[in-house]
Amino acid sequence: MGVSQLGYIGIAVTDPEAWLDIATSVLGMQVRPQLEGTDVHYLRLDDMHHRFALYPSDKDDVLYAGWQVPDEQDLDQITATLNAAGINTTEGSAEECSDRQVFRLVKFLDPEGYANELFVRPVYDALPFHPSLPISGFVAGDLGLGHIVRHYKDHHAMTAFYRDTLGFKTSDHITTDDLDATFMHCNPRHHSFALINEAIGHVAGDTNHFMIEVKSISDVGRLYDIVVERKFPIIMTLGQHSNDHTMSFYFVSPSGFGIEVGTKGLLVDDKDWAVKTYNSTRIWGHLLPHERDN
Repeated sequence: MGVSQLGYIGIAVTDPEAWLDIATSVLGMQVRPQLEGTDVHYLRLDDMHHRFALYPSDKDDVLYAGWQVPDEQDLDQITATLNAAGINTTEGSAEECSDRQVFRLVKFLDPEGYANELFVRPVYDALPFHPSLPISGFVAGDLGLGHIVRHYKDHHAMTAFYRDTLGFKTSDHITTDDLDATFMHCNPRHHSFALINEAIGHVAGDTNHFMIEVKSISDVGRLYDIVVERKFPIIMTLGQHSNDHTMSFYFVSPSGFGIEVGTKGLLVDDKDWAVKTYNSTRIWGHLLPHERDN
């Protein structure tokens, strides 16, 4: 019993046009037509109705992360486990299910206040996905949209919470002088979720970044060239991570948190996977601004 993938992310945005521009002309996503009677913008990465929902707002914030559950029986069991752990859960309304394009959803806040949703039976589009840029596409499907990384005051306690209630398993850890991070998986993707202490300029409550995976290093390179050409602020240059071997880069989204674009991340096989602790986030590259300026 447990969640099976990171299905979607909802984001409150103060500048929808900037987000739509980046989504289509920088990242290669596909914009869906808006649903009748709403001002929400939906972004596709694959055949699922959408992976990102943008809500026009007077502030920027990640509103929720949606975690897919295999079936309704699992959804009921996980909800009961959350309630037994003292977490209040709320059944999603018909309007919310329509907005997310899912059959059923349950909402809850984790013990440090991050909003999550559990859902079953998402809508898939009969029309194939077409990227808006000349790239080979995204690695999503049963692996989910990618991953999300959040900062916590007590990330060790929160790791245990997500393990015991939603069924996540630890992939590995990265510990440096100021960084303490745990990476967790719910399917073969190396991590769909990572939890970090208050570090690198972030405090509890911050979303560090979300990651989308493209199909080739050529795709990463083409998108990196666009980011550089258009002078978007780069958080980390092109490089390769130590733990999941993803080759990626990071830049600043219109809402202030990071977007990672990467490829070739490791897949986890629980039968023979060994949890390790790394003393660096990178094998090569991934230079930070102060390292590039020296």
